[in-house]
Amino acid sequence: MAAHALSFENIHLPQGKPYYLRRFHIIEEPKLVIPTHFHMLGEIMLFKKIAGQVGINGQTVELSDNALVFIPSLGMHEMEMEGVEREFSLLQFEHYLFSELKLLDISSQLEQALVIQLNEQQASFLHSQFAWLQSVDEDSEGRNLAYSLLRTIFLFLAHQRQGALFNSEQASVALRENKGLSKIVPLLHHLENQQTLNLSLQQAADICGMSKYHFSRVFKSLFDQNYKDYILKRKINTAVAMLSDSKQSITQIAYACEFSDSAYFCAKFKQVMGVSPGKFRQSTETVLSFP
Repeated sequence: MAAHALSFENIHLPQGKPYYLRRFHIIEEPKLVIPTHFHMLGEIMLFKKIAGQVGINGQTVELSDNALVFIPSLGMHEMEMEGVEREFSLLQFEHYLFSELKLLDISSQLEQALVIQLNEQQASFLHSQFAWLQSVDEDSEGRNLAYSLLRTIFLFLAHQRQGALFNSEQASVALRENKGLSKIVPLLHHLENQQTLNLSLQQAADICGMSKYHFSRVFKSLFDQNYKDYILKRKINTAVAMLSDSKQSITQIAYACEFSDSAYFCAKFKQVMGVSPGKFRQSTETVLSFP
């Protein structure tokens, strides 16, 4: 699998929910290459029909029908999808979901990546759990049932480590060797926990315990862009979600995304997206993440 520049994916879950389940069925589409990235959310990919590869923390594993992939928070991964038909479910979740599901006693078993090839019985069981979860996911009164299904899925994962195709120990070594990423992680946590993106270069460097010159070099080597551009794209990413999912005015969104005024916001939005916020809102196409 070809190497790609590392990127951080800023994923927005539905408001007030610690997880998001989507199902995909793609037929006769060209080969899809997802570059190396990571995010704060954990994710489970359950494939019914697939051909391709997944790379996790430097290790590549072939994918075939009924493969199951688990990526913990901050796990670096990339993917190539081939074949004429791809059918899979994608479950993304906040780490605190383990606490809500009362799974803290096994959460340590869910901190490393996992790739397994399911047998027919296992695949049938999990596909039915995911389908059931999606059916109650749209019902606000189905929270207890949804959490019961999620708990079952995570318990299944925790008990499958021996049959894994993925060498988590080897991947852990590869992750530890990426010293640059480990230095930047405190900043990513700060941005998520403080709910603010208005940090100067010096403030970001201080959080990571580096000089701003060293921080700038490490950051650009990891993200293939400078810190200022990264922060701008994070703000625009949030604005994209708000334009797509809310009825707030352009001015309200500009201030919510920490721009100094709506004119500056509109100029920067058009610079990144190629269209004005108003035209983007009218468009049927939505982009929810940036490299």
